[in-house]
Amino acid sequence: MKQTMEVLVSSETNEWYTDPGTIALVKRVLGPIELDPATCKLPQMWIKAERYFTVDDDGLAQDWGCRTLFMNPPYGKTGNMSNQEIWMDKLITSLPRIGACIALTKTVPGYQWWTRLWRGAWPGHLCITDDRLAFVASNGTARGKSKAASSFWYYGPHADRFQAVFDEIGRVVPTGRR
Repeated sequence: MKQTMEVLVSSETNEWYTDPGTIALVKRVLGPIELDPATCKLPQMWIKAERYFTVDDDGLAQDWGCRTLFMNPPYGKTGNMSNQEIWMDKLITSLPRIGACIALTKTVPGYQWWTRLWRGAWPGHLCITDDRLAFVASNGTARGKSKAASSFWYYGPHADRFQAVFDEIGRVVPTGRR
């Protein structure tokens, strides 16, 4: 294993950005990204969202209505809640005003928020990655792979396209109870 232990267990920052290769997959499904509600200036060099919100903009307080949205919410916690849960809840309430979206979270079955999405709160499809994704650190360098698999949550009219593209990196399944 070539990564340092620091990378594997670091929680010193929530600033871990989706790498350009993963964004290329997202764009193959969504096309141009209109909104990235949880980002900063550095990853916009390759994400190139038409609109984006930084921590200074307080993305949770903004309207997310758009044609296409990509979101990699901050990890960590706010009070007793996972930041991913808070941001995914905002995304779910915004879905009626979004044409299509992909959200990237940790794959954490057993956490209430993740299981709630898997069991029916998310009205779309899910890709659980076969391998751990590499992320870009806040200084722009690759810092190794994440600690666990990742989940890509898709909502929109192109489920077949999402299936074809994301099948390259993981297992794609519809979400919700059957």
